[in-house]
Amino acid sequence: GQRIVSGSADETVRVWSLAGEQLLEMEGHTDWVHSVAFSPDGQRIVSCSDDRTVRVWSLEGEQLQDIQGHTGGVLSVAFSPDGQRIVSGSGGPWGDKTVRVWSAETGEQLHEMQGHTDRVWSVAFSPDGQRIVSGSADETVRVWSLAGEQLLEMEGHTDWVHSVAFSPD
Repeated sequence: GQRIVSGSADETVRVWSLAGEQLLEMEGHTDWVHSVAFSPDGQRIVSCSDDRTVRVWSLEGEQLQDIQGHTGGVLSVAFSPDGQRIVSGSGGPWGDKTVRVWSAETGEQLHEMQGHTDRVWSVAFSPDGQRIVSGSADETVRVWSLAGEQLLEMEGHTDWVHSVAFSPD
């Protein structure tokens, strides 16, 4: 808990100390950065952007991966609890409205989950890393297996679902 990472519409990812000092500025995205996260071991950062990419960075600011595959802006990203996988959610008027799982080491796409009918605003791994939850502008929350199978669709929201999370238990 000694560092903070931020992503901005200025197309940068920045790392800050708890004293408010900027420690790093990572450039590479060519559009708004929507979501950022630290790896569980705190040694890498993942970011995603309207430029349709997911990028992995070292704590020295080196870009380790430039992951491409989404056909629209990428709105949400998260590391798996073991740090081996990354999940991303995409959307937008021209986007693919998918949830995708990638190898954090190689950037290879492992799975693509289709089912949402509008942009995917939020994604998260379960604490055991075996399930993924996604929330969408289609007003649904969906749970997926790590292998890409839709396990559950929850309806009830009457507008966009902007954020989802698993409980720690």
